[in-house]
Amino acid sequence: MKKISLIALFVCCLLFAKTPAEIQTKLLERYGSIQTFSADLKQSNYFSQLDQRIVYEGKIYFQPPRMLISFDKPTLQRLIVYQGKAELYDGSSSTLFISDIQPEFIKMNPIELLQLYWEQSKVEILGTQDGLVQIRLIPQSDPLIQELTASLEEATGIVRELSYKDHSKNTVSYSFSKITFNKPIPAQVWDFHYPEDTQIIH
Repeated sequence: MKKISLIALFVCCLLFAKTPAEIQTKLLERYGSIQTFSADLKQSNYFSQLDQRIVYEGKIYFQPPRMLISFDKPTLQRLIVYQGKAELYDGSSSTLFISDIQPEFIKMNPIELLQLYWEQSKVEILGTQDGLVQIRLIPQSDPLIQELTASLEEATGIVRELSYKDHSKNTVSYSFSKITFNKPIPAQVWDFHYPEDTQIIH
């Protein structure tokens, strides 16, 4: 009886196991043609040399080709990416940084990051728990990123958590909640007036 139970368990695991290709298909079905995306966002930055972690909380909005990440905790920060440029406003110092984005980094936002790296990485499935699939991507000879990990809804392909580590062991982790797809984003979300005393650095 014990042997039969073990065989049955093994067969069930085979039946419900996902392959990297199946997970990628779910991911592309969910994110491949979205018109808008918004979510509550928690971002954790870990700096290995300082052994210091900073956690930000706010919102993310994505309406191709624009993306906005706006944090109100612990301080006001606002990053908008549009037409090959990035604007980062730091409320604690009233400073606005404006820069061009190199072509290879244009898609370096959390929505497109997995899709960008999937084809150029070794993909491993780490396990499944509570309907979420944990995966790891190990890019081949990438100058910036050492590895990425993500947690996706098995049934829908929705990304709930995403993190990446660079070659200096620094990590950036994203956690998404209250996710909405293809709902209108109010125009005022994109309209932000910087204080008059803002210092602008190009």
